[in-house]
Amino acid sequence: MCGINGFFNFSQTHIDGGADLITKMNNRIRYRGPDDSGSWNNGQDVFFGHLRLSIIDLSPTGHQPMVARNGNVIVFNGEIYNYKEIKERFFRDYQFDSTGDTEVLLLLYEKFGEDCLQYLNGMFAFAIWNPQKKELFLARDRAGKKPLYYSLQNGVFAFSSELKAILELPWIKKELDEKALYHFLTYSYLPPPLTMFRNIFKFHPAHHMTVNSNGIKNYASYWDVSYSDLGSKSEDELKELIFSGLKKAVDYRMVSDVPVGAFLSGGVDSSAIVALMSSQASYPVKTYSIGFKDQPEYDELKFAGQVAKQFGTDHYEKIISQDDIIGFLPKVVDLFDEPMADATCVPIYFISQKARENGTIVVLTGDGSDELFGGYRNWLKYLKLYPNYYSYLKLPRPLRKIISSVYEKFDNTSPVYEILFRAASNQEFFWGGANSFKESTKRKFISEKFIGLAGELNSYEVISEYKSLFEKNKKGRSDFSDIDWMCYIGYKFIIPNYYMYRADHLGMAHSIEIRTPFLDYEFTNLAMSVPGKYKVRNGEPKYILKKSLEGILSQDILYRKKRGFNVPLRKWAGDIMIDYVEKNLDRFCERSELFNESELRTLITRLKKGDENTTNQLWTIYFLMSWFDKWIS
Repeated sequence: MCGINGFFNFSQTHIDGGADLITKMNNRIRYRGPDDSGSWNNGQDVFFGHLRLSIIDLSPTGHQPMVARNGNVIVFNGEIYNYKEIKERFFRDYQFDSTGDTEVLLLLYEKFGEDCLQYLNGMFAFAIWNPQKKELFLARDRAGKKPLYYSLQNGVFAFSSELKAILELPWIKKELDEKALYHFLTYSYLPPPLTMFRNIFKFHPAHHMTVNSNGIKNYASYWDVSYSDLGSKSEDELKELIFSGLKKAVDYRMVSDVPVGAFLSGGVDSSAIVALMSSQASYPVKTYSIGFKDQPEYDELKFAGQVAKQFGTDHYEKIISQDDIIGFLPKVVDLFDEPMADATCVPIYFISQKARENGTIVVLTGDGSDELFGGYRNWLKYLKLYPNYYSYLKLPRPLRKIISSVYEKFDNTSPVYEILFRAASNQEFFWGGANSFKESTKRKFISEKFIGLAGELNSYEVISEYKSLFEKNKKGRSDFSDIDWMCYIGYKFIIPNYYMYRADHLGMAHSIEIRTPFLDYEFTNLAMSVPGKYKVRNGEPKYILKKSLEGILSQDILYRKKRGFNVPLRKWAGDIMIDYVEKNLDRFCERSELFNESELRTLITRLKKGDENTTNQLWTIYFLMSWFDKWIS
């Protein structure tokens, strides 16, 4: 786990102090690599910077930027879990200068060029300068575990692990991208390639790019989910495939020259990871859990402790107080330079801090399982409603539009209206993580100026792109069901832009590496290929995964109701957030010119009276105002 920075100047204008600029970029994200740092340049137009968190090959031979014998240079963030297999397969007779994965990656690129990506199992973002071709080659891993941002302005291509490092460059302009803001209001995070800044972008997962003296030469996908036909497999066969596949994924992620720990909630996913880790580790696995002081309805420590005791882990708990959350609120926009309004970042921040304090640098989590196996209970509502939705779609579209328009006059904020609106617009029913403001709601409180800038935007365009990819990937197969679409958009959209972004930034804030076995790409292919009838059965989410784990986890862990990482945010910090919003709303609306103050105040009044369901909207408004003040104003 590291931080990477760099730029390639192919303009006719000389950049003074290029090496100093790389140092500034490195210093801005120093926490990503506290163990070592380095820089390299070719004395002309290419400048690289690197920050190292030592996980594999702790010796100085793992220093980066790393220069190959043929002159290629790499900066690399992440881990290649199968690097030893690659060495044995392709470079058995080669005399390596190091024992880590970076040199292996360099050699693999030298041998296969961009096709090297097909051989990698890992999480990564890297850039390689090829002096023979005078080209820069960049890539991001399949699941989007490692971040990679880039900008092309004034004839200079710049890249980094974080936005804030790119903003250190003097020619980079901090201009708001209104399209990104519009979509953020719907999803509370951003789809690639958008960031909140115009002309600064983020890589899609599973994409690579080549940059030469003419600019970006190509940018393309190198992988998508590969579906196998598992329809003939019995339940017992599927159970065995899933268990052995997950075990292999965990074993890969135990590869480290430092001890590996785990975040343990006591739920199915993290408990399964801990069980498999404990069977492989030669030491008691350190596990970490979060609780909330005097808030028993949010407390899952009993279940986490039960699992920790069963597998003999070295267990640690962090109890968060109201003061902890209040103290954390001002920090959130420092961490998320690309905005993400997610209240569950609070416990992850503190559990990461606890891990680092106890000497754990690498942790495994259960992230990704719910998206692969249909694990969310609120997804069940969509599965039940899909037949009605399809029946409604059979009505003539003009009639659907009339019904939607009539209902809008009575209540344009309810889920029922949103369903009618989507059907009238021929939109997909399930949007994944669109849990903030609906189209009709946000159109009421954005200003006329913003509406003019946004033009004909509709946040469904994000979903539509993924739907097209899904239909292309189906290749005409008729055995796919609604749950297959839900899992696909969960994996392609929610996981990289929400869970992986959150995990990377919160883990790196405390210089720890977070690994996610469920998102091993081979396991992902397997899980996504499981027929839908085995993912949700008799109202039980993640049915086949739970059945596969019955040999290692108890029934009360496997089949208790899922809670997730809930936070008493409204109870502990709601008044503080509302007070901040009310005091600063006029200044925010005046300076941004993008929001209707009176409508927002009406919304805040409803929030003050409201229920827990409005917490996400309050958090989104609070976060957005704080983010503007930090990064735009």
